[in-house]
Amino acid sequence: MSREVRVLILDAAIHRNIYQPVRHWARHIDGAVEAFRVSEGEFPSSLGGFTHAILTGSEASINQDHPWILGECDVVRQLAERRIPILGSCFGHQLALRALAGKQHVRASATPEFGWLEVHSTPEAATDPVFSVLPKPWLVFSSHFDEVHSLPPDWQVLASSAECRCAAVRWTRGPVWGIQHHPEIDIEDGEVLLAALQEMMLDKADLVRSKLQSEHRDSGVTSLLVRAFLGVSGEARQRGKDS
Repeated sequence: MSREVRVLILDAAIHRNIYQPVRHWARHIDGAVEAFRVSEGEFPSSLGGFTHAILTGSEASINQDHPWILGECDVVRQLAERRIPILGSCFGHQLALRALAGKQHVRASATPEFGWLEVHSTPEAATDPVFSVLPKPWLVFSSHFDEVHSLPPDWQVLASSAECRCAAVRWTRGPVWGIQHHPEIDIEDGEVLLAALQEMMLDKADLVRSKLQSEHRDSGVTSLLVRAFLGVSGEARQRGKDS
């Protein structure tokens, strides 16, 4: 890339021995990475110097009002004000909507998705600087109980899965994208995560076990997605608001 990249990762993981989103994302980033464990109350003291931001998934529910969730929402609004490009995955995707559109746009999903599934891009994705690079359709790992719904007019659907209409979205007022699924989790890591979930969620053990036993197919879109995202300029930030 022609300019220096410095990526802020807001790490919302709870069980870090099982789910390690910073490692998953950082291996695809050609540039400097600085991560903060927001779920433990760790936040950046300054946003100066960051060119991009990634909001990770979490075992927490977006419908909760933990102080750290509200704090991360505040950081997202500051990033958006500075026009620093944002990419949210799963919980991070939902959090971007909650922060910039309101809590009424997230809810518990009637059909939680686990395992590897097929995602279809919408016609709007064809001209999107990030999601236009993905194959049609694409296969990706999923693990979520909550979802985004009823997008306001300034948000656009870029992809849908069988059970999730807002599988990928874009904010039309600024460089903010969200994806409900986990492109950063490859097949090996997905198998480890599902095996752990099977032990942690006994009430859904049969569902998770069925996904472990099903065919594991992944399009491996993470590098494509990250490269396109990091190619979005963060230089359009408002002057005087990068500290």
